[in-house]
Amino acid sequence: MKTTFFTVLALGGFLATSIASPVAVDTSIEKRQDIDLIETSLEALFTQIKEQTGKINATLTPVADAAPETEAQTAADSIAPQLDALAELLDKAGSIGKRAILEGRYFKEDIFKTVSLILYELLGTVKFILIKLGLGPVLIHLVPLILALVKTLKALDKVVDGLLIAVKFIVDDLLKAVGLGLLGLLP
Repeated sequence: MKTTFFTVLALGGFLATSIASPVAVDTSIEKRQDIDLIETSLEALFTQIKEQTGKINATLTPVADAAPETEAQTAADSIAPQLDALAELLDKAGSIGKRAILEGRYFKEDIFKTVSLILYELLGTVKFILIKLGLGPVLIHLVPLILALVKTLKALDKVVDGLLIAVKFIVDDLLKAVGLGLLGLLP
């Protein structure tokens, strides 16, 4: 009797684990694919951001440093679509981060690297714009970009714990560059 009882329990346990195992494997594979999808999305965004910053750099290269106001305003108007596109791309990055939070995805360290590269790309471009044009002509176009950057960093900080602490120095440089540009507007 005891042997039959243990056999039934062992058989029931075997059936339960054999049925449950494929489901657990499928979800781990799905999560792995989701991680790869998020990383691919961020890398694709980084590529698009590099394209937009490359267009900005190509447009501003012939412009003299600290260009006269009329030339600076013309150049600022010509790079406005790229700055708006950068703000939209950063909004997409924020929505990717929020979606990842809601779906409870886990991330690899490569995402931190990609976010850092995006920030360095933006920092270099903003500094280049400020050197060439000053802040006055591009201020109206930089505000949405900075706000989108803040929104993205807040969303991604919830996904990657400590992201804001890690990229604080990059963001500090970016804000310092804009702050120094603001000082240049004072009479």
